Amino acid sequence: MFRLDGAKVVVIGGSAGMGLATAELAIDCGAKVAIAARNPARLAEAAERLTARGGRPVSWRALAIEDRAAVAGFLETNAPFDHLILPGSTVKPLRYDELSDENAREAFNSKFWGPFWAAHDARLLMRRGGSLVFFSGVAAERPVQGYILGACINGALNAAVRSLALEFGPLGLRCNVIAPSLIDTQLLDTLHAHDKAERCRALSARLPVGRIGTPEEAAMAAVFLMVNGYIDGQVLGLDGGHLSIP
Repeated sequence: MFRLDGAKVVVIGGSAGMGLATAELAIDCGAKVAIAARNPARLAEAAERLTARGGRPVSWRALAIEDRAAVAGFLETNAPFDHLILPGSTVKPLRYDELSDENAREAFNSKFWGPFWAAHDARLLMRRGGSLVFFSGVAAERPVQGYILGACINGALNAAVRSLALEFGPLGLRCNVIAPSLIDTQLLDTLHAHDKAERCRALSARLPVGRIGTPEEAAMAAVFLMVNGYIDGQVLGLDGGHLSIP
């Protein structure tokens, strides 16, 4: 089993889904955890659950990933730490003719600029030997109709991580990104409440593994990237063979 004994893991987006599952697995691997997310009530509940799981208090703060000052303050409060996990962002599915300057900027601020500046502000607060894990998505390589902004942002994150590996290397830090296909989370319930079942059924029928992914599988990928010190600047596909579909 992978171990994170003595490490501190900060998860922004840690109240549900892939972020919460990663926090849970990190605790199981011996790490101390701090979490942040938007919803105070859900965040407090998650922190209580994680505290019970690990037997020690879990630091938490309600914030939006787009609020750079709030994120920086949270990181400073929890410094020094070893790993920064960044699944906490949202891109709403929009048709191309629904795009506007406002909603395009909103999407980039949430999923690209929020994590980008969090990493920038965290780099001097982290211990050597640590890592940063971003989350992009399969749409960067396999377009999905109605998700053009997500595709653009995912591609930008994938490119950024390769360059960030060079910037963070002298600090003793590694940067990688997980690129998932559909994962069965509360966010999926919210964004696709009207067609989730059909969407998941249709994709499952096409995927080589025959199903969509789970938050626990995303957590395993994140912990793998944290503990393997020779993986850097990589895009780790977590897509059930999505990119292999003809």
